[in-house]
Amino acid sequence: MRCAKCGGIIHLDERCEKCGIDYREMLEGISHDEMRRLFKKIEEQENCCGITDLEASLMACELVNSSLILPGRFDDDGMGFVQLPGPNKREYIALCTDMDEYRKCFDELTPLTNPWKYQLTLLEGGADGFVINPQGEVCFLEKEFLERFFLEDE
Repeated sequence: MRCAKCGGIIHLDERCEKCGIDYREMLEGISHDEMRRLFKKIEEQENCCGITDLEASLMACELVNSSLILPGRFDDDGMGFVQLPGPNKREYIALCTDMDEYRKCFDELTPLTNPWKYQLTLLEGGADGFVINPQGEVCFLEKEFLERFFLEDE
């Protein structure tokens, strides 16, 4: 996966090949206060359409440059990701903004960081969007919202 500090290659529980940061240190350094503010505003409005175009663009920029933490599980069938039920019986892939949020419910799983573009490819598996910080300041990013800002040009 990509290092959140320099963009180099970093493997689980190892050091980045480019900058040498330890995997755990990298995860501890991830924090996205602006994204969390925008997520909170989205949830207060109960949908992504309630934010202004400027705020949506700001969030898009933050997401593109983010290293959200994806809880992963490894078994004999390979790697899997946590999907949680949300509104209207829809399924959402769990992501966390930082390790404090991650530890609230996924401490037994493997924390993975990947570029936002990779996270978006996970939606091809049929999920309805992402749930950010499921045990904290939760925010649901619907697939329709993500398509509007990220997927229509691809």
